[in-house]
Amino acid sequence: MALLVMAVIHLARDDIGSAEQRLSEAKSNALARGVALLALRDEALAPFLPDRSDRRGGPNRQGSEDTVGNSERDSSIFSRRYELADHSAVATVHPASGFVSLNGASEEELRALFRGIGGASGSEAIALAGAVIDYRNQRSPRSARLEDFAGFRSREELLTVDGMRKAVYDRVKDFVQPFEASSLDLSRAPKRLRQLFPNGTHGGQSEAGRSGNRSNSGASVAAPDGLVTFESLNRQRAARISANTHSAVIVKIQLDNGQHSNYRVWVAGATQRVIHSERLSMIGKEDQLWH
Repeated sequence: MALLVMAVIHLARDDIGSAEQRLSEAKSNALARGVALLALRDEALAPFLPDRSDRRGGPNRQGSEDTVGNSERDSSIFSRRYELADHSAVATVHPASGFVSLNGASEEELRALFRGIGGASGSEAIALAGAVIDYRNQRSPRSARLEDFAGFRSREELLTVDGMRKAVYDRVKDFVQPFEASSLDLSRAPKRLRQLFPNGTHGGQSEAGRSGNRSNSGASVAAPDGLVTFESLNRQRAARISANTHSAVIVKIQLDNGQHSNYRVWVAGATQRVIHSERLSMIGKEDQLWH
């Protein structure tokens, strides 16, 4: 009987621990979404503030410490620290074009991503880049049989690309996005991508830049590869509409219990509606690549 009681107590403790962990994750997720909206509001208001140090990368008006390194102070990346009750968060705003577009990146950009960040070999990176382009243009057997196909819809869809290894995906998933097909804006990209393309070069110019097609907002949009069909033209039109209308807010959170979490929260620009949030792989103080 004593052993049975001890077993029940042990299981109960495990259940309590699991419940507390799920509660912390739910709290972090909700906090990240709220902070993301605050950061986008503050970024929009920053140009109208009298104190220029409160615009991009400087300390906030409550006197919080500078949230970005010295090398970022003159950049166009907006970052701010928030203290909310006993929780703290640092939010950094990037446009969707600050990440590699699964639906519009050039083959050169994709090769560099898979090799430089994904750790793929040279030949593997070439094969993966070609497989991504085939998939998004429905030349892949897997995408060819999909109805109402409109290109990549999530980063997880990379796992369905021919030849994609989980290890490569895990390394690159935080640096890709499916929401637009515009050229990569390195000036507002995470540090890891800026390091990948030194001196602002990334394969010369992306498919988007070579195409010469531009949306009303001025963002370049990739031309459809291969056979021009109604579906490819529709994808291009959708890309124009969505180009530069989505923002990704990287939110680093520390809860009152000491737990650290990193999220990327996607927000639709026109409506300021949170689309969804993604848990990032890099957690805690060792993450220096998102600054």
